[in-house]
Amino acid sequence: MSSLLSSTRLPLLAVLLIAGCNGQASRNQAAAPQQANAAAPAATPSPTPSPTQAASAVSLEFKDPGLKFDYSWPAAVAAIPELDEWLRGNAARLRREAAASARAEIEAARKNDYDMPEHSYEEKWSVVGDGPALLVLQSEGYVFTGGAHGMPIVTTLLWDKTAKRRLGVTDLFDTARLFPAIQKGFCKALDDERAKRRGAPVDPKQAGEIDDFVRCVDPAKQTILPVAAHGGALDTLRFVIMPYEAGPYAEGIYQLDLPVTDAVMATVKPAYRAAFSAAGA
Repeated sequence: MSSLLSSTRLPLLAVLLIAGCNGQASRNQAAAPQQANAAAPAATPSPTPSPTQAASAVSLEFKDPGLKFDYSWPAAVAAIPELDEWLRGNAARLRREAAASARAEIEAARKNDYDMPEHSYEEKWSVVGDGPALLVLQSEGYVFTGGAHGMPIVTTLLWDKTAKRRLGVTDLFDTARLFPAIQKGFCKALDDERAKRRGAPVDPKQAGEIDDFVRCVDPAKQTILPVAAHGGALDTLRFVIMPYEAGPYAEGIYQLDLPVTDAVMATVKPAYRAAFSAAGA
């Protein structure tokens, strides 16, 4: 099951090994950007900012051999020292892994006499829910390691403000009850969006259709996060479906926003129920 930051990620190393059309990354900002130019990424995370600096958004931009790396988060997130520190450490780790992949291809290109395309990693975090108890973040980005095209990145992070720790979807919901409660609405929303993008209703019996692209996907295997779509309480359950899961690459990411119903509310664990509200309530 997807977790809210698997370390959401959908492990980055698997993402970086994508070269071409096979695979997926699932995987969630404005003072002057912090920039650096180095032959190789730093071995340690960037220093934690002072309290004054923490009020500003953070943008880390690096240019390494064969790699352009950008990673950012907003001021509201930078103002939380523990979360800011985690993001800086995560950025340093991602950069090391991306730079190692780029260096390996530089060496392969030299040995095999081909022009290596520049690799890139871009990820930008934003706040999609901010209440007294929970902060919900979603990142969007793009990774390119050669091939016909790159792959998008979507990552989520749930932060318990009181406990000062990251959470998973199972911390919030009784998932054994959640997925049956949303299954019908999830499948309908997916087919409605497919029909909109394809210009025709989904027909599983049509000859030549790829089965994965016409059947309902498993919601439990997608990236899941609660969202405050109308401000205030978390009133929406968002499912992010990456390319190749529900449709071809050309159809892009499917993002389905389902209202938090009474049935969904019944699956929220008591410790976090006050952070949610049924849509329209």
